[in-house]
Amino acid sequence: MSNAEHPHPMNIAHEHDDASQVPPITELSEQESWELLKQARFARLATRDGDEIDITPLNIVTDGEKIFFRSAKSTKVLHLQLNPNVTVEIDRAAGSQAHSVVVRGTAEMITDTDRIAYVEELGLRPWLETEKIEFVEITPTRITGRAFRLGH
Repeated sequence: MSNAEHPHPMNIAHEHDDASQVPPITELSEQESWELLKQARFARLATRDGDEIDITPLNIVTDGEKIFFRSAKSTKVLHLQLNPNVTVEIDRAAGSQAHSVVVRGTAEMITDTDRIAYVEELGLRPWLETEKIEFVEITPTRITGRAFRLGH
């Protein structure tokens, strides 16, 4: 193809200028991280049992200040009672962008019936029809988020 047929000569360096102006990794503000958390319904919970770290999938909901989930009476609940320090992670990829948010915090069993009703009103529902009688809230102590520009 001649320049007459292609009015703009190929400039490989110029074609990539737009993408290269956006850094591959961007730190998100705490507010941006909360916005992603509010949209999330699926997360991973990391708990510690002695020297072992367990990672468990969760369905979550948040009110913008705390994260909530339900659980059956299980090893996970026992781990939370023995060591309430947890990490919750969400991620999402769409098109050429991905996001990851990590929340470090402390977990506490919810026993107050008014608080349980409040969490239920937020729309927290288990995915599986199993008995999920324990309600847990996580109070964040640190939130970090990142946006990633995915390569083509």
